[in-house]
Amino acid sequence: MMNRTQQILIAVVAVAVLGMLWFAGNNTGQIQDPATAETAPATGPAASDVRGVPRNGTLDPVSIDPDRPADRLPQYQADALLTDYRDNPGAADDLYLGKYIIVEGVASGVRRGEADNVFVDIRTNDPNVAVRAQLLRRQICGPAGRVCEVEARATMVRRGQKVAVECNGAGLSDGTPLLSDCLLRGGAN
Repeated sequence: MMNRTQQILIAVVAVAVLGMLWFAGNNTGQIQDPATAETAPATGPAASDVRGVPRNGTLDPVSIDPDRPADRLPQYQADALLTDYRDNPGAADDLYLGKYIIVEGVASGVRRGEADNVFVDIRTNDPNVAVRAQLLRRQICGPAGRVCEVEARATMVRRGQKVAVECNGAGLSDGTPLLSDCLLRGGAN
């Protein structure tokens, strides 16, 4: 049987957990009239909204980095990058090189390269070629821009898991599409 102090402690923890779940589940805190819900225009998140919280099973297509503008980012599948580079490398460079984009796919592994850089390889429709995403040393690891080291964030990625990264396109090297300065996002659907 628990003493009074243990019961109070359990109650406080339960209230705290419920409060966190309530705050995470409320997007705007406003109640919308069901009659006008269908006719209301769809707007993007405000720059002051918390980023990195999945809504409807996926992250919003805005940067999870609070230091970046809350503009909508172009989203691509890893297969599309490889296909575009194989079909027309010049046009693909115009589309991706130096642009800040979101790339989604399935992780085929995490590895450490030269100069202690950490990479996530993302599968494509060619089993011999993966899109290689070089991760930033500073990663966003939670809502409200909580920061962690790349090693801590990379350990959360498993082979075969759906991933999304936001990166700068870095061109093509030896037939492999490259991405640089990447942040791992919360996931993709």
